[in-house]
Amino acid sequence: MFFKKDACKSLFFYLFFLLLFSITLPHGILAQEEESKYLPTFGKGSIKIRLYTDYFCGPCDQLEAQIEGLLKTLTEKNIITITFIDVPFSQYSSIYVKHFLYALNKKRSLDFALKTRKVLFSAAKNRIVDAKGLTAYLNQNQIDIKPFDEKGVYQIFENYLNKEDKINVTPTCVIIEDEKKEFFKGINDITNALKRLM
Repeated sequence: MFFKKDACKSLFFYLFFLLLFSITLPHGILAQEEESKYLPTFGKGSIKIRLYTDYFCGPCDQLEAQIEGLLKTLTEKNIITITFIDVPFSQYSSIYVKHFLYALNKKRSLDFALKTRKVLFSAAKNRIVDAKGLTAYLNQNQIDIKPFDEKGVYQIFENYLNKEDKINVTPTCVIIEDEKKEFFKGINDITNALKRLM
């Protein structure tokens, strides 16, 4: 069963995240083209994939461990272009989103992104809920971070979450091929959808 955003608490933090990071600021925000270089996007394939997960979602953790090899193969063969979009459905998710982006700003590759995500899922299981503790945990696992003004990336995420894809459960995978958009939810559906792309 996939993770549902049905608790009032989760909804509150989701709305708080969107309010905090979807405010359009006239200054200090990079141009859209400049912002996109900070997006956690990998591959050069014609099939576009957006993978929506939350680090505090058990099935999301299981899914990513299961599809890691598939994602590597599909990107190496230039079949897909994947964007990881972290969904702030849990109380402390926004801290994790920020640290993932900061880690990729320090070092950028799909292998490193997958390693970082694995460590972040582990940190969530260990209930690390403060920025200082999370930074230390990443450092212990040989992952350094480099902060930047990430608000522009949050705006892009918010557009995908609320306008383009209207995501309300995790894990969800959006696959766009030849202008056709399909949604897959849960571990089995997403895994099978990715296998079909092979």
